[in-house]
Amino acid sequence: MNIRQVRDLTVIDFDENRYLGIACDSCGGIGLKEHDVVKASPQLTAYQTGKVVLAELMSMGFTPMILADGLAVEMNDTGKQLIEGFNDVLSKLKTTKVHLTGSTEENIRTVQTSMGVTGIGICDKNKLKYKKTSKGDICVLLGLPLVGNDVVNNPDKILDIDDFEQLYLCDHIKEMLPVGSRGTAAELDDLCMYNGFRFSFNDTISADLKTSGGPSCSCLVTLDEKYTEEIKRLTGKPFEILGQFC
Repeated sequence: MNIRQVRDLTVIDFDENRYLGIACDSCGGIGLKEHDVVKASPQLTAYQTGKVVLAELMSMGFTPMILADGLAVEMNDTGKQLIEGFNDVLSKLKTTKVHLTGSTEENIRTVQTSMGVTGIGICDKNKLKYKKTSKGDICVLLGLPLVGNDVVNNPDKILDIDDFEQLYLCDHIKEMLPVGSRGTAAELDDLCMYNGFRFSFNDTISADLKTSGGPSCSCLVTLDEKYTEEIKRLTGKPFEILGQFC
């Protein structure tokens, strides 16, 4: 069985025509427990963390099938509230039904919200969104890279799971890369490296390319420039053309 790491996903040859994809994310110190650093509802914390792994799967062309949560909190009541958040984000997906499974910590009293989340999806091999960018394509940043309290305070500026689903379904998008904790510039460097291109930045860019992207609040998208307006209309979120591959 062939198993390889492709960007943030583990990709497995499932059969002759399909891949299995596995995405993981973790979250700690965000919630309403005694030692949480960022105060936010458990429902919101789970929603955003679940969104990350779902977005990573869909961004590479995978249809999510399973979401597994390892919750380092008690079931009553923090665990139940986190599960509400996971169910909420899954309920927004219109094209697939994802099974939720997981575990909680019932032996030790916990004083900080913590979890690990894993998503599993499947993709036709000819639909894998990897190394599909062409010379002359543009790169767009959708949403803003935000983290911590800025995520809580700016829901209109970050990509939601239904935004990622719209992008995932769009045939004009060649590649998608959610911005993670390394920031936009690092993700763009990866796009250039594995596609074998340099990047010509536009003269004026308003987005902060160095800051953490938090829980997939923004996403890099590559496309032929002629489809710019169509992609811009898909989400209604902040939209900025960063430049062109050359």
